[in-house]
Amino acid sequence: MNNDVYKNFVNDSTMKNLLGQELIRDTLLPEILGKEAHEISYWAGKHLARNHRLATYEDLETFFQQFQFGTLTLLKRAGNQIHWQLSGKIVAERLTAFDDPDFYLESGFIAQSCQYILNQQAEAEIEKENINKGFVLLTTYLSPDKPNDGQEASSIFEIVEPDQTDPNDDTPKN
Repeated sequence: MNNDVYKNFVNDSTMKNLLGQELIRDTLLPEILGKEAHEISYWAGKHLARNHRLATYEDLETFFQQFQFGTLTLLKRAGNQIHWQLSGKIVAERLTAFDDPDFYLESGFIAQSCQYILNQQAEAEIEKENINKGFVLLTTYLSPDKPNDGQEASSIFEIVEPDQTDPNDDTPKN
């Protein structure tokens, strides 16, 4: 991360909360992992999805928003492909700030999540990065074969909407 990127992030109220994440994600990890960074990020994304198994596409989109990966939008499902757009301020900033921003973590997470949601083997690829418009297009490719990895979480990761309250929460409300 150079001084200009640092200054842009720290002076932006939205981005300054992501400064540490970006330092690790787009500066440190690529230096440590070298030419294998994208492949390792993809498999790390799949690993995260195994531990945070989601039930629906809507949960996947909400997860991306809440964990500040960006705004994930399902564009269309046609045959054995699902087309996604990843956008938002964090995506646009990463695309312009770094020479080779890594969206493979997101790609792996999407692939593994689709595999669970549909009970079909799935892989995902980054199709296009549009720096000028600040988005990334991804495609998930589905196989008719059932998954056989057996590494999934035993329960669904429950997405909580910020306005939802826990009925078991007996904390006094003031």
